[in-house]
Amino acid sequence: MIVRTSKKGYHIIYHACHGVLSGLIASQISEEYRGKFWFETMIATTDHDDRQLNFTEKQYLSDLGIPMDFTQNEETVAQILKRCNRVLHDAQNKSRWIYILISLHIDFLYKDLAESSKQIKVFLSEHKDLRNMKLKDMKIKESEANKSYEILRFCDRLSLILSKDEIPSRGRKLEINRSIDDKEYFIFRNEDESISIDPWIFTDDEFELHSEERILQTAQFNNQTDFEKQLNSCSVSILKWKLRKS
Repeated sequence: MIVRTSKKGYHIIYHACHGVLSGLIASQISEEYRGKFWFETMIATTDHDDRQLNFTEKQYLSDLGIPMDFTQNEETVAQILKRCNRVLHDAQNKSRWIYILISLHIDFLYKDLAESSKQIKVFLSEHKDLRNMKLKDMKIKESEANKSYEILRFCDRLSLILSKDEIPSRGRKLEINRSIDDKEYFIFRNEDESISIDPWIFTDDEFELHSEERILQTAQFNNQTDFEKQLNSCSVSILKWKLRKS
């Protein structure tokens, strides 16, 4: 889960909601950037972070009983592999293309860890072979898959920046990443509080995005059961952003 704090309390965004926001971003991307199997690419972009929240597998509270952002979670190799296998199994049941894109994303996330973990290295190697076999069966070049994956990676990163409220003030630019068409993308806030992306790669000159969050006002939680109970009973708030071409 994505966690940030404010005077209101703990702002919690589920990874699945972050995925939906990624998909909404993808839906706005101009046709000239869309590759093969666009509908499946949008599904992969929307679903890439599904099936993450699991209170029986993962610790979401610090030792002080404070909700932890996903970047603070410490996972074992076994936990990582269990989750990745679950995500890839679901992806494979949907379509080969969705599997290929999500497999590329997992490779991107854990390739550095593979340098220190033999299990991760073997896991990524096996899925690379399976990915290449599927591409061969589909008569699609690896470069085409990578082109579509860059859309997923761009939308994923932009969604995280919005969800974590990381856009700088006073018109300063924040790098999103280097992705689609091998270009470097930046985000910044305008004087009217609208948001711009440079370069602009969207169909419309202006559009809105939205996502859901839950705000918890409890300072700290007794245990995971207490945290899960309050999270499930918490009301939902809607986040909105207006994006426009600068």
